[in-house]
Amino acid sequence: MRSKLVLPIIALFAISNGYTQDSNSNSEDRISALEAAVATLETRLATRTTSGAGSMDNSVTGLSVQRRVDDLARQVESLTRQVTSLQRQVDQAGRDAAAATREAEAARRDARDALMRAR
Repeated sequence: MRSKLVLPIIALFAISNGYTQDSNSNSEDRISALEAAVATLETRLATRTTSGAGSMDNSVTGLSVQRRVDDLARQVESLTRQVTSLQRQVDQAGRDAAAATREAEAARRDARDALMRAR
C-alpha cells in the first residue's frame, strides 16, 4: 500500500521543486503545470481506489481511501502554499521592475538635462 503512494509523492515533490527553482518560467505556466500534476494525482488515486476496492473489506477500503484522501489533501495544501509563494515572488518582481524603470527614466532625464546644460 505505502509503496504505491511513495512514487507519486516523490514525483510530486520533484515536479514542485523543479517549478520553484526555475525562475525564468511564466507564473501562469507554473500554475497550470501544478494544477495538471494535482489532476494527475487525483486520477491515479481514483483509479487505484476503484481497482482495489473489490478485493478488500469495506472497512479496510474506507480507511485506505480516507488515508489517501488525507495525503492528497496535504499535497494540495502544499501546492497551494507554493503557488501563493510564487505569486508573492511574481508581485515583488513586478514592483522591482517598476522601480527600476522609474529609476532608469529619472537617470535618462538627468543625463539629458546635464547634456543641455553642457551645451
